[in-house]
Amino acid sequence: MTSFTTSTNTALKIKKMKNYITGFLAICILVLVSFIYKHSKNPVLEEFPIENKPAEITSNDPPLYLFIFFSQHNCHVCLEAIQVLNELPPPFVVTGIVPGEELKNETELRTNTGAAFNLTRLKDHHRRFYPHYTPAIFGVTGSGRILFVLPGVPGEKKYLYNFLINFYGKSIDLLI
Repeated sequence: MTSFTTSTNTALKIKKMKNYITGFLAICILVLVSFIYKHSKNPVLEEFPIENKPAEITSNDPPLYLFIFFSQHNCHVCLEAIQVLNELPPPFVVTGIVPGEELKNETELRTNTGAAFNLTRLKDHHRRFYPHYTPAIFGVTGSGRILFVLPGVPGEKKYLYNFLINFYGKSIDLLI
């Protein structure tokens, strides 16, 4: 009789364990499906908010929007890229995104960083794209698709202009 109860208890434990494993697998599948659904509905590198599209583009070429996330508290050497962004020709549309409290004193910010392009404050719809490291330059198409992200590093001034011109030439099909 004890062997019958022992085998019954073992069978119940095995059945319980199977139920736990089945439940665990079902939860894992639901979590994975939710991640896949979220990514398919709102991919990370798409739908970058472009607010300041120029009303009139002087060039026949499609624009490449460049967004630089920076702060006046970034290292001065890392902000050398701003000088290059100031000198870019018309197919490039540059916008600086800075923390809101820094934009309150815009003239001081422009004096400290040398930024001559349009500046906007960091808004809620930018937070999803806010880089872990600033300054960072985002290259974005007119539809909001992010083509590249470059960190602002010392010495970037030497190669940034050539990189952007060459990249634009090679990616013109993506911009149309």
